[in-house]
This record gives sequence, structure tokens and C-alpha cells, in this order.
Amino acid sequence: MRRFASIILRLVFIVFIGAAGFLLFESPATINVQNVPKVARSVIKKNVDKSGDTNLKGTLKLAKDFGVENKVLEQLPSKYHRDLSYVDLYNLSVSYQENGELTAKNLKLPEKNEVQKAVNYLILQRVNKGLSDNSKQVNNSINIFHYFLFGAILILALAALLVLFGQSWASIALLIAAVGSFGALQYYLNQLVQYLQSELDPGISLITSSMLWLGLAISVVVAIIWPLGLKLTKKKD
Repeated sequence: MRRFASIILRLVFIVFIGAAGFLLFESPATINVQNVPKVARSVIKKNVDKSGDTNLKGTLKLAKDFGVENKVLEQLPSKYHRDLSYVDLYNLSVSYQENGELTAKNLKLPEKNEVQKAVNYLILQRVNKGLSDNSKQVNNSINIFHYFLFGAILILALAALLVLFGQSWASIALLIAAVGSFGALQYYLNQLVQYLQSELDPGISLITSSMLWLGLAISVVVAIIWPLGLKLTKKKD
């Protein structure tokens, strides 16, 4: 009976590890843009200034003077957000490596009218140009991210396996996988946000979902409780 209770306890802890892993790898952090027209205006201005075309600059000035610019930008959504979990970020990075660029579909940019399509084109042109100029560094970062992701999954699986065989140091593996994966996701997304802030607008922000924090919390609690539960069951045995 005691052995049966020990097995049940281990299975319960494995379920919690699985739940924590699911939350850590599937829950998103959100790239948030509170004022899309402001970002669009900034991107348009940067592109016009960079082009050096005096006729284009004159056209933009006329659009502002006659209030046409605001009317056009009103056709854009007021806000934009893109949820990115580990899985989403992995798929995004694979798509970038295969195609050499990001697309409106990758970033889930709305394309409901011609204005949105035109602004998306300018945004993507600017973002992809920056990525292309730093392609070696970008690809190295992506490769490191892929290795880390698979490593974290393997360590998490190892933690579950160690729990199954009643090893107390499963807690160490669980903490390494959970804290490491949580921290790495924050790091890579913050790097992405900082890049977008420099290329597009400093108002772009990152919001970490409560589900990600919950996944980290479950991992820490399980890592603390597991050795205690194991010790109690061994005493009973």
C-alpha cells in the first residue's frame, strides 16, 4: 500500500512538471503597440527622410497641411499586439531562416485595406533591411535559441524521468529548465522589442503573461516540495 502511494505521488509530481512545461513553452509574452498611427507616422517620416526625395517630402508636407495624413492613418487599427510563446518564436525564426525575411503573415499584421498594406510594406521593408544588414549576428542568435529550446525541453523531460525513479536531484534539473527557459524567453523577446523600438518607435513594449509566471511558480514549488515528499515516502518505506 505504501509503495502504491509512493508511485501515485511520483505520478502527481510528473503531471505538475508537465503542466509547468506546457505553460512555460506555450504561454506568450506580448509585444504591444498602443498607438499604431503614431508608429506609422514615424516610419513614413523615416523613410521619406532617408530617401532624400524633395518631391516626396513636399507631398508629405502638403498631406499634413491639408489634414489628409490624419484621414489616411485613421484607416489603421488604433492598437496592435503580437503574442509570442516559445513555440511561436521558434516558428517565426524558422520561417525567417527559410525565407530570409519576415512577412505580414509572420507578424500577423492586419491587411484589410490598401493603407494597411502600404504601411505594412514600409514597416517590413525597414525591419527586414535591418535584419539583413546584421544577418550573421541574427542567424547566430537564432541557432543559439534553437539549441537552448531543445536543451530546456530535454532537461525538463529528464526532471520528469528522475521523479519517476525517485531521485531527489530532479529538483535541480527542474529549476534549471524552468528558470532558464523563462529567463531566455524574456531575453530574446526583449532583444526583439529593443530592435523594433530602435527601427520603428520607442513606444513598443513587452508584457509577460500571467500564465508564464504561473508556469515558473509551479516549477519552483514542485522543486521545493519534491525532495520533502520523497523523504517522507522513503521513511514510510
